[in-house]
Amino acid sequence: MPSMRPCAAFAALLACFAATTPIAHAQAAGRNVTFRFVPTARAQIAIWLESSDGARFATVRLTDAVSRRGVGNRPGASQMNSGYHWPYGRREGVLPVWAHRRAAAPGAMLFTRVIFQDRRSEGYATRTSDDSSVDPYFCLPFTVETTRRDGLDAISCASPNVFQGDKGRFITATDVAQGYAEPSDLGRRPLDLTSLYPPRSDVAGCSGAGCLDSADVSQYAGDARRALPDLDTITMATPAAEQPTAIAFEIPAAWPDGDYVAYLEINTEGDYNASYNDTLYPTPTGSDWDSWAIGYGYPFRGQPSVVFRLEIHVPASDQTWPTDVAYGYGSLSGVGAQGGAITPIDATISNDAVGAPGSGVDRLRRAPEGYRLRVDVGPTPPDAGANADAAADAATDAAGDAAAGNDAGDSGQPPPLCIPGRTVECACPANAHGAQTCGSDGKHFEACQCPRIAEDYGCRCDCNVGGSAGGPLGIALLALALVARRRKHG
Repeated sequence: MPSMRPCAAFAALLACFAATTPIAHAQAAGRNVTFRFVPTARAQIAIWLESSDGARFATVRLTDAVSRRGVGNRPGASQMNSGYHWPYGRREGVLPVWAHRRAAAPGAMLFTRVIFQDRRSEGYATRTSDDSSVDPYFCLPFTVETTRRDGLDAISCASPNVFQGDKGRFITATDVAQGYAEPSDLGRRPLDLTSLYPPRSDVAGCSGAGCLDSADVSQYAGDARRALPDLDTITMATPAAEQPTAIAFEIPAAWPDGDYVAYLEINTEGDYNASYNDTLYPTPTGSDWDSWAIGYGYPFRGQPSVVFRLEIHVPASDQTWPTDVAYGYGSLSGVGAQGGAITPIDATISNDAVGAPGSGVDRLRRAPEGYRLRVDVGPTPPDAGANADAAADAATDAAGDAAAGNDAGDSGQPPPLCIPGRTVECACPANAHGAQTCGSDGKHFEACQCPRIAEDYGCRCDCNVGGSAGGPLGIALLALALVARRRKHG
C-alpha cells in the first residue's frame, strides 16, 4: 500500500469517524414503532406493546380521563349512571384488557382503591355528610335534561366554583374486613384494597380550616406514580374525532430484538346497539341508590371495549403491519377472574361503518388506505408524537380544559407536530440517516442534516480498524500522523 501523507492520514481517519457515526442511528432506527389510526369521538384509548413471550410490557399511551382524571378508580359504584363531566362511578370496564394485562406483567404494581369518604352507600350521588369541596374539573349539572346521553356534545359545566364534590379517600384494611361493598344489579360486590386503575392525579386537595377533603386526596398523585412511574410520559389528550393520529414509541434499549405484539384498546360510553343498551342494562334501582343516582345521568353501559392486535418484528427496516379487523372485545364490567378476557368479535358488536358509523369496531374508522390500525417499524416520521411529547400534550389538554370547560373524554386538541428544539432522525441518500430539528413554532422541521460520506483517499482503509472508529489502532494511527507532522516541521 502506498504511503500516506500525515494530513491525508488525519483526514482519512476523521472521515472514517464521520462515516461510522450514523451506523448506530441506522441500527436504532428499526426500533421505533409508530401506531396510526383514526378514532371516533369521545374515545378512551390504551396503546401498549408486549414481547411475544409475555416477559416485557410497556404502556405507550393512555388517554387523560383514565390516566390523570381517575375515571377507573374514584368514588361511586361501578354501575352508577354517567353524564357530561359526571364525577362519580368507578369505570372498571373502560379499558379492562389493558388494565388486567398491565397488572399481570412482571414487576407491575397495583393502585390503592378510592371510595366515598362517609356516605351511606357507594350508590349515593348526593352527599349525606359534609364531605365535599370545590372540584376544578368534574361537575354535575343541576337539571335532569342536561345529564342525558343526547346532550353530551352540546352542554358544558357551569362555573367550576359552583360544583362541590366528594373526592373520596383510600379504602382501608378495616373497611375490607368489615365487608365494605358497592351495590350492583348482581347484589352487593365487596371491594378490596387495590384497583387496576390509577386514582386522580389532577388535584392536590385543600387544607386548613373549612377543608372537607380527606388527607388522602393529596396522596393520590403519589400513589398513581408509585404504581405507574411513567404516568406523565404516557398520558395523551383524547384524540380529535375523525382525524388521523400517529403515536410513536421507541423500543427500550434493554429490550432485545425479536417478535412483539402491538395492542390498541378503545371504548366509548353509551355506545348502544341491540345487544348493549339502556333497556338491557338500565339505571339500577333500590335503597342502595339515591334519587340523584337514579334520576340524573344516563345508563352508560353500551358495547364494551374493542381490541386491535398486530404481531410485529423489531428491528425492521421500514416495514408496515396494517389491519382493518378487530381482534376481540373486552369485559363489560372489567371485574372478576374474566375481567381481562378478550372475546372474539361476534354479532353482538356493531361492525357497520355505514349503518352504525363510529360504533363498535368502527370506533377506529377505516383510513383511506384501508386500515383501521397500522403499525410502522422504522425511523420515527415527523408527524408522529414521540413519548416525550405526552406530558406536554397532557399539560396542553389540561390548560384547554380549564379555559374551555372541556371533558377529556369528550374532546381534545391534536398534539403539536414536534417539541421546539428537539432533534429527531431523518432519512438521507444511500440509506444513511441524518438529523433534523423541530422549529420554534412546533409546527415544522428544519431541513434534514445528512452526514458526509467518507471519501476514498487511496488507502482503502477499514473504518472499523481496531474494532471501531475509536478503537486503539485508530487512535494510534492518528497519534502517529500528528507526531510525524510535528517532526517534519520541527
